[in-house]
Amino acid sequence: MLEPVPTPETDRVRLDLALQAADVALFDYDLRTGRLTADERLAALLGHPPDTTATGFADRLADLLTPEDLRRFRDAVTRAVEDGGSFHVELRVRRRDGVPAWLGVRGRVLLDGGRPVRLTGVAHDAGRDHRVDVASALESLPAAYYALDHDGLLRTLNAEAERLAGRPRAELLGRPWGDVFSLAAGSDTDRVLQAVERTGRAETVELLHPEPLALWCELRAWPDGEGTSVLLLPSGARRAAEEAAQRATTQVQVLAAVGAHLSGTLDAETAVARLAGILVPVLGDWCIVSVIDDHGTLRDVGCQHADPARQDLLESYRSHRMRAVVERNPDGPPFILQAVRTGRPVILPVPAVDAIRDLLVDGPAAREIGELDPEFVTVLPLRARGRTVGLVTLARDHGRRPFDPEDLATASGVAERAALALDNARLYGQQQRIAEGLQRDLLTAPAQSPHWQTAVRYRPAAQAAQVGGDWYDAFHQPDGSTMLVIGDVVGHDIGAAAAMGQLRNLLRGISFAAPDGPAGLLGRLDAAMAGLGLPTMATALVGRLEPQPDGVRLEFSSAGHPAPVMLRRGGVAVPLVVADGRDGPDLLLGIDPGTDRHDGELLLRSGDTVLFHTDGLVERRDQSLDVGTARLLDAVTRRADLGLEDLCDALLDELLPPRPEDDVAVVAVRLT
Repeated sequence: MLEPVPTPETDRVRLDLALQAADVALFDYDLRTGRLTADERLAALLGHPPDTTATGFADRLADLLTPEDLRRFRDAVTRAVEDGGSFHVELRVRRRDGVPAWLGVRGRVLLDGGRPVRLTGVAHDAGRDHRVDVASALESLPAAYYALDHDGLLRTLNAEAERLAGRPRAELLGRPWGDVFSLAAGSDTDRVLQAVERTGRAETVELLHPEPLALWCELRAWPDGEGTSVLLLPSGARRAAEEAAQRATTQVQVLAAVGAHLSGTLDAETAVARLAGILVPVLGDWCIVSVIDDHGTLRDVGCQHADPARQDLLESYRSHRMRAVVERNPDGPPFILQAVRTGRPVILPVPAVDAIRDLLVDGPAAREIGELDPEFVTVLPLRARGRTVGLVTLARDHGRRPFDPEDLATASGVAERAALALDNARLYGQQQRIAEGLQRDLLTAPAQSPHWQTAVRYRPAAQAAQVGGDWYDAFHQPDGSTMLVIGDVVGHDIGAAAAMGQLRNLLRGISFAAPDGPAGLLGRLDAAMAGLGLPTMATALVGRLEPQPDGVRLEFSSAGHPAPVMLRRGGVAVPLVVADGRDGPDLLLGIDPGTDRHDGELLLRSGDTVLFHTDGLVERRDQSLDVGTARLLDAVTRRADLGLEDLCDALLDELLPPRPEDDVAVVAVRLT
């Protein structure tokens, strides 16, 4: 039975007052009889009415303590009894009112003749100390914490929550939760907190917390007796997923930009200059792009800095660095040689500024790299078709993270595409030089006459070599007449240019050896192509100019070629066709050498103009042949007052797109 601890009356009053002030409860346990004696303060600390028996109190204690705390209490008491000493434990008690309490218990074993006979001790409320400790710990947490009372008013928050909210806590405490956090009503967070308050069960979910915190987090909410406590832990999985998605998006955007910018030019230096602008600032703070020429010489051709104010500094370093590197390292700097030899990115030691400065002679470059002060640098080789065509030096300054494998994978993908563009530009340059040589040999200056003026033009397709299957010619015959020829071999490459050269020279030879009218000349050319086994097809238009007492007679014949344009002096431009009732021009060359061919003729007078052209002048993907021909006739009529050379230039400028899809050849004559 629970009874007051027996003490003398006078001392009992004093002790009772002291124990009340300290909120300390006394207990005494007789180890021989199993009798427990305790005051009512112990029952108050436990939050339960006193029990009348020791067994009942022990059972109540088992109900109030967690299994772990009950085990610790029994172990502590057992050791004290066995050793004849004392014990001290702190226990978490489940009170009836639901408020968690911490109970501190201190006890000592009393001996009689060396044998333990009694266990006496005190218990006190340790919750005040725990609340102070918990508050201190919550305040220093790197995660946001706040707590609401049962009415939803914000009763406390820690420093991190105050920082994220962006407002002092004095403005937030005591206000309704829905007023503090805008857009909170109906949010996932609102539903979770209401559920905790309603059910009394803790919840842990991952969500986007409403503003002003506005962060993806793992929200842990639990009832704390006075309301609901909330802890917001940064969502590691969400953050990692977002970072991975952002990196994937960045990689796609960068690679798409490389494809769009580098595919738009066949000029190597323009291509690499664009590359620098793509890499910065997405993958680095600055970069320098270099190309390796046909002699193996490395030459810087482009650079870009993320800070416009430092662009001039980077340009100056670029202009000085290669000379400073070669003077210090005649055989080449080690990291460049390694990148060229292995074909893999090379990461310089950190800090990169020191590693680079060690490779430079004293001078402007060494000073400028010190001012640029890169922390991390990687050198990326630009390799295509088994050879290194250039290098990219990519740098990150202090404050940015070092290059990781994903960065290098993205940068390497960029380098691979850029290298292919650079090598395509190199191959195009070689093809261009070959084509220009063919053009000089095949597209010679036209023969002139005192009776008329002759002008010629040739414009290559933007994506082909400098000469393709189109050609023009104007040469004199032994009988004094002049032949005008324009033709178009099927194809737009060096093979078409070679076939064009064969047909041009074959036509010249046949015409000079056996002068004939245009139709007869085309017939013999078609037969020669079949007899010599030339595997090609072509359109051609041949005209024969012969002076007459009253003007110049023009004979012409077309093998599937667009009709020439006739402009009478002071008149309107019209197409010229053979007026024999046929629906169109004769069959093109290379199909049927036995086909019939026909001539047309007319008399030209002073001031008249005749224009021969290939189909590239009037036909393209977004424009039909009929529309293009109508535009040509209109343009010739409007510009009839121009000189012949100016007329040819004006027609090309007006009718051709900026990047022609097809070759264009023009032969024009005007009677003087």
